[in-house]
Amino acid sequence: MREFLYRLVQRLHDEARPLSRNKHFHVFGDAESRRALRIDRHLRDLEERLSELRERGEAPRVRSLPDGGVQLVLRHPELAVVRTATLTAQEAQLLARHPAGAWALGCPAVEQVSAGAARKGQ
Repeated sequence: MREFLYRLVQRLHDEARPLSRNKHFHVFGDAESRRALRIDRHLRDLEERLSELRERGEAPRVRSLPDGGVQLVLRHPELAVVRTATLTAQEAQLLARHPAGAWALGCPAVEQVSAGAARKGQ
């Protein structure tokens, strides 16, 4: 079931092939699918906040968790608050596909890796 959940999150998160919630309403009828929607919204919000931090040059604190997940601590630019986001290993992999997520996690973005692989093939 967990594999289905993250495949659905990946499909929701894929900009090239978006999964329409209206067209595929029957898919989102159970609790597991609604969880996938929440995870997708959470990842999109993190990507937006990480993009803002990246523009300001302010890196978040990243802590690795024993199960392969990560914990991100994001400072708010105007308020004296921090946001802590705990991600599973699968969620961290999805976040790393976004350039700001890859920057925050310290790994190359998917576009950079594929471009580098294409250059090596030439």
